[in-house]
Amino acid sequence: MSEDSEVVTATVKAAVELQIAGRPLRLEVPVPAGPVRLSELLPFLRELTDAFVAFAVENAQDQGATLSCRKGCGACCRQLVPIAEIEARRLREVVARLPDARRVTIAARFAAARQRLQQAGLLDKLATPNQVRDEEVDALGLAYFHLGIPCPFLEDESCSIYSERPLACREYLVLSPPAHCAQPTVDNIEPVKLVARVARTVRMLDSERSVTANRWLALILALDWAAEHGDFSLPEAGPDLVRTVFARLLGQVSPESATG
Repeated sequence: MSEDSEVVTATVKAAVELQIAGRPLRLEVPVPAGPVRLSELLPFLRELTDAFVAFAVENAQDQGATLSCRKGCGACCRQLVPIAEIEARRLREVVARLPDARRVTIAARFAAARQRLQQAGLLDKLATPNQVRDEEVDALGLAYFHLGIPCPFLEDESCSIYSERPLACREYLVLSPPAHCAQPTVDNIEPVKLVARVARTVRMLDSERSVTANRWLALILALDWAAEHGDFSLPEAGPDLVRTVFARLLGQVSPESATG
């Protein structure tokens, strides 16, 4: 093989077709046919997330609801964002490819946020997410939000890495009045109701394959964590891994019929 030759990865089409409340949802995306790690399916997982979100938004609008989220409204970009380990590594790669000046700026924002968390007494808890009990998550999220730490990727109240944004960010859309986003509580925020949560499913699958087995990681600590933890998960056949993803997702919904 010459140095100019391109390595062509064989793919197969992964398809899912559901009928939910009488409405069709179909997605067909190419995935690697050979052995892959979950991280290599991120493009597919993003498309899957976006498809479920678009379906949920259309369903809400058909019922008369109005989506509050607009470009330039970055209130939610000050929340505690749970991500999977594979997403933390991906964010580190994204930052590493930025121009030097931009990379330094982003890294400085992450460092400043870490210092704020240390001063507020939240760093240790966020650095050990498996020790955070389920009943503590809401309180921890509100405490984090009250610090007002903007996402390091937030620019002019918009995401500067929109195409690379985590799955949880893609899923977070609200129907409640925009004014409530500045002072969110568990009672005054009405999120768009999703038929399935890809972000949560991916975090679970990632945890099962990881040496550290973190149920979630805080985006704000992603760069430091990824710098110290490589991906030692074992490759799996692409179609088998996709079927596992679909199986977990379909367990969350009650479709009238489903094929995959």
